[in-house]
Amino acid sequence: MGKRILLILFFVLIFSSAGIYAVGNETLNQTIVDNSTAIQNATISNIILTNFMPKEVQLGDVQFNIQVQNNKNETISNTFAFVTGNGFSTYNVVPIVSLASGQKDYIFVYGNLKQAGNINLTIKINDETFYQNITVINQNTESDQQKLDDLKKAQEKEQEIKNISDQLSVIKQNFTILQNEFSKKSSDNYDVSLVNLNTLDNYLHNIQADILTGNVDDAKVNLNLAGEEYLAQKNKLDNAVKLPLINIIKNNVVLFSTFAGAILTFFALYELFKKKKEDISEISKKIVKKEK
Repeated sequence: MGKRILLILFFVLIFSSAGIYAVGNETLNQTIVDNSTAIQNATISNIILTNFMPKEVQLGDVQFNIQVQNNKNETISNTFAFVTGNGFSTYNVVPIVSLASGQKDYIFVYGNLKQAGNINLTIKINDETFYQNITVINQNTESDQQKLDDLKKAQEKEQEIKNISDQLSVIKQNFTILQNEFSKKSSDNYDVSLVNLNTLDNYLHNIQADILTGNVDDAKVNLNLAGEEYLAQKNKLDNAVKLPLINIIKNNVVLFSTFAGAILTFFALYELFKKKKEDISEISKKIVKKEK
């Protein structure tokens, strides 16, 4: 009787273990599927967060500039951003009205910060969720005051670089116009021998390099030099006069000599072939007479 009970308990234990293994295996497989789906969904995002600024702010009112890219194959409309975080409250959002496929644009979020320190923001844009860490500075504390001073200096430097970039863009446009005028006047036989645009071109390249390295002082110096060089070369080009005919002939004497030599060679060859033809004709006549 005891053996029979032990045998029954043995079979019950085996079937129970099999059931637990099956349930566990199914759960594991489902977890793997769910994880794979999550990874796949994370990889294929309809919206990509490409930029967020500023990342260091003061307590109080703030404007967040959130740049996004449309990763869909179609235009999306009314793209909002909802930002939450400790001590942060939103009071206005300016959405992107329309964003074509592959294009980037900014959503502007206005709010207020009541808590200092490192704050982790949660940003929901359509069906996507992003996270951004920011540093909130309390200007009333000594340690944060130093951070605030550093932040102001960084912002001032960033603004200076932006101003230099804007001025560089204007000079580049003027330089292109100057190059076109130089080419046109040169083709129209103006005396542009005093005009040299190489120095100005070098200044423009140096300014670009200074901007990339954040060297504001050198960029300002090169910007001033470029402005002076541009005015100097433009003045020379504006005062360029048309070359007299004799100068044009002198400047093209090699071309004229080559052309004249080609003409003389042509006539010399023509006379040579003409004489050869007459000689051949005379020889032919003599041969005909002898045969008769």
